[in-house]
Amino acid sequence: MRYHPAVLMVMVWAACMGLFYILPFQLENRVMTLYGFLILTLFIAVFCGGALAASRPQGQRPPRKDVTVDFQLADRALMAAAIIAILGALADTAGRNIFDLAASYEIRSDRAGDLMAGRGSASSIWFQIAFVTYPAGYVFIVREVAFRAHPAPWRIGLFGLLPVVMASLAMGGRAPLFYALLMLVYGFALRQRTFPAAAVPARRSVAAAAGPGMPAPPRRRPFRLNAPAKIGIGFIGLVMLVYFIQVFAARADVAGGIDAMFGVAGGQWGVNFNGPGSNLFFSVLGPDATYMVFVFVWYWIQGFVMSNAVFSSYEGPALLGVYGVDLVSALIRRVNGEFVANGYAHLGHINVYGFLPSAFGALYVDLKFFGLLVAGGWGWLTGWVYRKVKQGLDPKWVMAVPFITLGILFSTIGTPIGFSNGLVTHFWLVVTLILARTIVTGRPAAAAPVARRRP
Repeated sequence: MRYHPAVLMVMVWAACMGLFYILPFQLENRVMTLYGFLILTLFIAVFCGGALAASRPQGQRPPRKDVTVDFQLADRALMAAAIIAILGALADTAGRNIFDLAASYEIRSDRAGDLMAGRGSASSIWFQIAFVTYPAGYVFIVREVAFRAHPAPWRIGLFGLLPVVMASLAMGGRAPLFYALLMLVYGFALRQRTFPAAAVPARRSVAAAAGPGMPAPPRRRPFRLNAPAKIGIGFIGLVMLVYFIQVFAARADVAGGIDAMFGVAGGQWGVNFNGPGSNLFFSVLGPDATYMVFVFVWYWIQGFVMSNAVFSSYEGPALLGVYGVDLVSALIRRVNGEFVANGYAHLGHINVYGFLPSAFGALYVDLKFFGLLVAGGWGWLTGWVYRKVKQGLDPKWVMAVPFITLGILFSTIGTPIGFSNGLVTHFWLVVTLILARTIVTGRPAAAAPVARRRP
């Protein structure tokens, strides 16, 4: 982990606020209060305090060379879940055009309406099965890319990316695909720690360790991405980018076009892109590209605005996880739909329902100021993992680094267990960490003493 979790959290929120005030965002029919800003600062400070309390200042240590991790049981569990997710998504999408983005948008809108009314979910059993199994693909991507000496592209595609792609098409969303791409990129970045270049001895050193007169064992080169692999990853990223743009374009078409969508943003979202400097964007990029810049950035920073509204104006009951965790919401809707509808009615009254409230806004809606305890606990866990990784004693904790880091990066959107089916994702991460066995192999061969010849 390059940055301490507390430092990274401050950097993320500083960048979020900077983008909001530097780019020509303009609030319409919304007012941000000093009180809301102070409560947000309090939540961030409590998180940082928990992270600092769990981590002791220490330098980066290289991973132990005599320790390895056996992922055999974890691999079987993750691959089984991936296959189940693929089959479940195929069964759910059978008979409908999954590439009709406008129809997918309408389905998502209907689901949002059902959620606000507290009605039970109309999703099929196959969708529900896929929903609780496809996040295993995220974990498998990190495991395969970061911990296997020579990752197999077909395994990454079949057990990592395909479950996520199928689930994303079934849901009509973008977040799962984006999250999977980030895990793929982060997995390759982690290889610098799990397979450091320094661990490969020089040819002369290997020959010396083998003893005088003995041939040096073959040198195993570290895995490196070749040109076709880099092109393949770039192509995947390009396809996902095009898909995201098409989703936003399809939603704009439903509203009546780009100009109409700007009107929707100003009238219903309470924000527009017509502040100082907006003329430069429209003249250089044109309305279509400017709209894409607007929605892409707004998607990440809207939690700054929405959390302020929550802290300042939310007077509804504590929703006890209904707002921030999808599975809790689905359960409570079946038990007490009126409670869900009442809570969401309060959110609708302050024009927050349907928007991303940030991790801390979601905690406040679900737990009020008791959410500070959860924020502190979240910070403590991130600091504890940070300390484990820095110690370099057990390499399997590196597995948690992408999930810890992305949880902080997307704290402007929601909690780690709420964003992109995060509760189930972290469940599969915990299962993997439990099933993975850390094995001490003994002293590395390269460190063995060189035998001396008798005179």
